[in-house]
Amino acid sequence: MPESIYNGLIAEFDNEIKLRDYSEAYRIYDLRCGLSMGREWKASVFFVLALGALFVMMMENFDLGRIPTASIVILISMYMCTHYLYLLPKKAKLKGEHIYRSSRLLSKPKHFKIYRDHFMFRNEYEYLKRYYTELSDCIETDNSFVLIGGTDHRVTVISKSLLNDNVIEKLSEHFSREMIGQYRRAKSKRK
Repeated sequence: MPESIYNGLIAEFDNEIKLRDYSEAYRIYDLRCGLSMGREWKASVFFVLALGALFVMMMENFDLGRIPTASIVILISMYMCTHYLYLLPKKAKLKGEHIYRSSRLLSKPKHFKIYRDHFMFRNEYEYLKRYYTELSDCIETDNSFVLIGGTDHRVTVISKSLLNDNVIEKLSEHFSREMIGQYRRAKSKRK
């Protein structure tokens, strides 16, 4: 089938993802669509609850015998803050590692073709064609592009480690232009 002039090939490359890339991508997926979604406001609620209990304790001159529930509320609230801000993202990353290790397809090299309105990848066992309208998020990090959405392959990862700078620049420009509402660039961890 001939390619339309309006849907020309943007980039074509081979790609292979590593365990670290997939686990980080799954953590990002969990932050956007999983249990960690909204973790900041949930942790804030428990933090405010802890401050309120601390204020009540201050009003009673820290007499724990008169208000033992305040100290219990503080302990539970601090645990829940830690749970939402640290433990859930760590658990998501470990789940991503488990998924990668248990799936033999994720580690297989893939051949990607990126078009204006969709992308495709193929390896010896699978083929996927996904339109950008199916995606809920496209997040670019320092190490990869994370494409989230669809019914199968909820998380598609394109690792930057095997791509040259020209292809990375083309992909970054293309995704930011074509997926205006879905594209985000994650803050760099490098200084």
